[in-house]
Amino acid sequence: MSMFNTADEAEAAFYAAFSSADLETMKRVWADSAHAVCIHPMSAPLYGHAAIIESWSAILQKGGGRISHQTLYRHVEGNLAVHGIEERLLLPQGVEARMHATHVYLRDAAGGWQLLAHHASPLPVQDQPKPEAVLH
Repeated sequence: MSMFNTADEAEAAFYAAFSSADLETMKRVWADSAHAVCIHPMSAPLYGHAAIIESWSAILQKGGGRISHQTLYRHVEGNLAVHGIEERLLLPQGVEARMHATHVYLRDAAGGWQLLAHHASPLPVQDQPKPEAVLH
């Protein structure tokens, strides 16, 4: 049974768990289902709760990361909710990686929400403004 009353609560817990390297919360965020799928940026899909949590364990053992997110769209229909999110991850080198993530949440029989699918892809690097030419 999930402890999240809404998909938004599950989403907030996902990002809090990532930021604080909290594996126990990450386990509760994810649906315990063979149909669960996680696709990290530039990686092959992982299927099922055990494989997904194993991958998050390896990521979180490194300390999580500084991540911010903005939900760009939400759609709820029946027992599924789909969120589109822009993520901004500050990498150790001081570089910011921008990604788009799609999350699919599933409402269980008890009415709680959990993450069923996470797919993150890098966004193109934004063009930096060109400095104005300086004449000498």
